[in-house]
Amino acid sequence: MAHRSLSYDRRMADVDGRAADGGVDVIRGGVPAMAVDAALRHIHRDIVRRGMTEEQIAEWIWSAHWFPHLKWDEEILALLEHVPGELRDGELCDPQIVLHMPDGDEYPLEPHVDRAPEWANERGYRRIVGIALSPGRCEHGGLLVWPFGKDGPEPVEVDPGDVVVMHPALPHTSGFNRTGTIRYAVYFRFLEPV
Repeated sequence: MAHRSLSYDRRMADVDGRAADGGVDVIRGGVPAMAVDAALRHIHRDIVRRGMTEEQIAEWIWSAHWFPHLKWDEEILALLEHVPGELRDGELCDPQIVLHMPDGDEYPLEPHVDRAPEWANERGYRRIVGIALSPGRCEHGGLLVWPFGKDGPEPVEVDPGDVVVMHPALPHTSGFNRTGTIRYAVYFRFLEPV
């Protein structure tokens, strides 16, 4: 697995140099297919066992936090075992399982910057690490970032097992899923040490 030498805006939190290229880096094939498949199987088996109510789906779509009862399960956390150790330092916050259903109406896309939880006591994120569980291209509603020092959004296209490393102050959002498939990802956020 090849890693590029990266630089970043030193006014932001130190992310061990992995915030270059406008604040984002992708480690291609960082997580093996077996671990990706185990996480997807765990999610799908939960649907078979527990089902999903209309209320749950509506809540999870708007919060962008799917299957919150699974986020600390072994199959989800096992994805992190394949991420380089230097990208896992800091305090791990609640993992976020993301499903992006096919979209209907389109609207202006607005970027956001993730906020640390209130319990973090003013500590900011050290980095955000996302793991693609399915293809994430423009047509799938993939990740869009507003790179530091550039105008406008740029897509970050990924394949299953790719690891996205984002600077915590990087504006981002999802595009529109124009396919008939669901896009899956898991995000891990690490707080600055105490």
